[in-house]
Amino acid sequence: MLEKTLATAGDDTWILPSSIPFERLKGRDLEECVYWLMDSLGARDLEWRTGGSGGGAADGGRDLEAWFYTPAPDGDMEGQRWWIECKGRSATLEPDAVKEACNNALAQADLAYLVIATNTTFSNPTRDWVKQWQAAHPRPKVKLWDQASLERMLSKHPSAVFRLFSHALSTAGLLEVAREGFWNRFDYAPPKSLEAFWKARSELEIGPLERVALTVAEFAHGRIAERPWGVAGTPLETIEALGNAIGNLPYLMGRALRAGIEQAPLIQGIAYLALSSLKHFAADTVAEVILDQLRDGEGAPAPQEVRDLLLGPIFNRLMGELEDVCSSDCPRFGFGERHTFVGGPDPIKDYWERLRPGGRVQPDEGDDDGRRLWIERTTEPCKVGFPMDKDHSCPLFGDAPEVNQLEELLSIIERVADFRFKEAMAKPAKN
Repeated sequence: MLEKTLATAGDDTWILPSSIPFERLKGRDLEECVYWLMDSLGARDLEWRTGGSGGGAADGGRDLEAWFYTPAPDGDMEGQRWWIECKGRSATLEPDAVKEACNNALAQADLAYLVIATNTTFSNPTRDWVKQWQAAHPRPKVKLWDQASLERMLSKHPSAVFRLFSHALSTAGLLEVAREGFWNRFDYAPPKSLEAFWKARSELEIGPLERVALTVAEFAHGRIAERPWGVAGTPLETIEALGNAIGNLPYLMGRALRAGIEQAPLIQGIAYLALSSLKHFAADTVAEVILDQLRDGEGAPAPQEVRDLLLGPIFNRLMGELEDVCSSDCPRFGFGERHTFVGGPDPIKDYWERLRPGGRVQPDEGDDDGRRLWIERTTEPCKVGFPMDKDHSCPLFGDAPEVNQLEELLSIIERVADFRFKEAMAKPAKN
């Protein structure tokens, strides 16, 4: 499902063609552009074939060599060798350069494709000559890539443009780069891009893959309150993003583990999408969406230990957040210290610590065995309205259900969030 979604074709609104300096795209610059385009097209074993002084190649005009692999009927992968020559010019490419490239390619018996790429154009007589040459020489197949061809292909692969001409990408193109970067490499969109996306959100097509990528990036940068992507779309878009994130949890967590990437932004982001979904949908609906994503290919539910492994960190995080937030003004509960929203250093007091060679001196906190202290006044009522007495405590704390009781767990989160959100919105805004 993920690979199919990620393979969606590009949109020519991603690129601002006038911002790509084709007139200056010569020599090594053109080679790099074509190199990253081939990489985006799926080429493997890309190898530079440049040498000597100045631009261009010194080995018979061969600038780049690449392999594309396709499955054979028996399942084996078969490789096709491509030979790419880059010809940067100020005017129409001269016919002799094309003829020389084609004739030199005949010496390569295993060559499947010859690509001649230019930043300008090919004349009609040159194209006619190639057709005649191809009729007499079926291999290699010759492809002529002119400026229009490069623009068309680059428009479908904005990540290649981003490496060299980031200014040539529209906001939609930058969003595609952010989506592709997160799902393929676990990159987070930078704050400046996130700000641009937020300003243009009504004009952008933000699907579930994009919404997950943007949400996780905001948690990585600590700005989700400024740009709450989970509630910026329709209710259906919100819960679709949650379902997409849950369905791809094994992929996401596995990729993060293999890359040694901190999982906290991912866990916080998905927890937030669950909370956002509960703003619009009942707990049983959200639970159904989540559990439906954790099924095998035959539709059977994943074993409970697998669901605990995947969902446990997410809902432990969400319940911990609600514990801290809800108990902050609770007459019944008092905390020695926060559990989830751990207080950091004062930004003013510690400002000059950034110039200390060894960094801020950390206080000796001793061993943390995970235990927490809270004081419960059993005679006080619950502000949210849960029935409590000396025998029944807050469901956020000692009596909280586990992940294997997902609907009940979500019902508690839904009730707390609904009350606390309305309470917060009723307070006058702070200047």
